[in-house]
Amino acid sequence: MKEKILHFILKNILIAIIFIFIIWMCFFDENSFVRHLKIQNELNSQKIEIENFEIENKKFESTIKVYQSDTISPELEKILREDYGFGKQDEIIFKIE
Repeated sequence: MKEKILHFILKNILIAIIFIFIIWMCFFDENSFVRHLKIQNELNSQKIEIENFEIENKKFESTIKVYQSDTISPELEKILREDYGFGKQDEIIFKIE
């Protein structure tokens, strides 16, 4: 009879300790489940922000390429010179008809 009571008490104490341990690990520990969720949400928001910055960088890179290659294609230059009479700076244009 004493063994059954002792076994019942030890079994309940063990269940209580396991329950307390699980509660502690989920909410109060430094590596708790709640903290992991917060960190995961922050990580996801930072990934989205990085993607937005990468898209913005691509726009700036294309703008930089346009400014660096400030040249006109040969076909467009030919049309501008022949049809519209445009010339380069300090260039004299003689139109023969």
